[in-house]
Amino acid sequence: IHFYKSLLITNCSMMPISSHKKSISQELEQWIKKMRCSGSTGIGIESFADIRVGVDPSDVEEGCASYDTIECEDVRKIVNSETNINCKESLTLKLENGDNIEGFFKDGLRHGLCVVSLSEGNVAEIRGNYKEGKLDGKAKITFKDRSTVDGYFKTGILHGFARYFDKKGRLTFIGNHKNGRPDGTCWKIIRGGGCVVGRVDSDGHLTGIRIAYIYPDYATALVGQFRDGVLETAQEAAITDICEDKAGIKIPIFSKPAGYVHVRQVRNMDPAMFLDPTARDPYESKMVELCTSDIPGADEGLFAKVPMEMNTTVAFYNGDPVRAEDFDPDTWDTNSYKIFDPANVPRGTMDIPPWAQSSAAYCATLAHKTNHSFQPNAQFTVFDHPKFGLIPCIATIADIQHGEEIMVGYGYDMEAAPDWYKTAWKNSHFGQEGLDYKDWLECNIKNPLATNRR
Repeated sequence: IHFYKSLLITNCSMMPISSHKKSISQELEQWIKKMRCSGSTGIGIESFADIRVGVDPSDVEEGCASYDTIECEDVRKIVNSETNINCKESLTLKLENGDNIEGFFKDGLRHGLCVVSLSEGNVAEIRGNYKEGKLDGKAKITFKDRSTVDGYFKTGILHGFARYFDKKGRLTFIGNHKNGRPDGTCWKIIRGGGCVVGRVDSDGHLTGIRIAYIYPDYATALVGQFRDGVLETAQEAAITDICEDKAGIKIPIFSKPAGYVHVRQVRNMDPAMFLDPTARDPYESKMVELCTSDIPGADEGLFAKVPMEMNTTVAFYNGDPVRAEDFDPDTWDTNSYKIFDPANVPRGTMDIPPWAQSSAAYCATLAHKTNHSFQPNAQFTVFDHPKFGLIPCIATIADIQHGEEIMVGYGYDMEAAPDWYKTAWKNSHFGQEGLDYKDWLECNIKNPLATNRR
């Protein structure tokens, strides 16, 4: 029996629904895309006939914590004293502590659609259906920081399928819930396109020895020990199949993990962060390779191993935080590989130290080998990597063919740029046409680099 299969298959309500690897990854990718539909643009998951989610059929235990802090008796007192308890129209009530309720009532209790605004605590608003004074069915919880939970409730408790979104409306978590906590197989959505999936522990955390990080191709994974969704140690595995549990959650089935044991590394001033400098990232190694570049003056370059669509993450840029004594603004000799550090904004910088600039010595990540072009087919952006944390990455901005060189626009400050960069601009199509460099920079560079390399 495959590792992890024995853990997850027991809760599947059907046989595996796919066997072809490409269709498996497409199925998972489409499911995640549907899960991202919060309804803010008019499209929610209810729009998709194949999404079947709802309230968990099990009983709710006594004493579970509720998002709704308003007591039924407090509502009943106000409704009975100020309104007709059998009123069939929507009512608006204000409690003594400043809480507001707008909705329908029956026998002095909230019953039907209600919107509750809370003045205290971290919950700002509750919007959902009530039954005999308690949330029952689908509801949306909005917190003071504007993050939300969209899920199913039973007797006032989150008890069923739910999705979590951050303040920008980005999906962060998917899972079934029992008694107010995540239960069974759950998904944590990671910045940059990756996911962490596995069975949560008794506290509802993605902690254990059979948790997986899935890369953006929805085919490559690192399976092993995680703590609260963060990798500790893991080995490469492939998704071989998927099934679906009774709560409507997709469950990937993995091959037996094998190969190098990857360990989480924390970026700091300790050179020991490069503990395994030649252990290739399993996803990046499928996407790109180093070859001799045709660009005059360049040596190695980054090339596509497979056809790539636009908006595909293809390579990662891990490095050491820059120390003040290593920075010399008067020479490019010590600045040639420096790049922004997204984990330390706005002034953080990371670097590839001299010993690691040879691909023979360091090839754990390869984005630092990407050459410059004023007509780039990729750009630097940010990725939350399972092993290295928040780092720069390269994502395509155009379709790229197998064997094509991947190039980014460095976006240097022209006044401080090296001579080769100034000459390249002068000889470029844009330079020949007389385009102002600042206009090109504004239109083409998402994350300009203060210092970099060629």
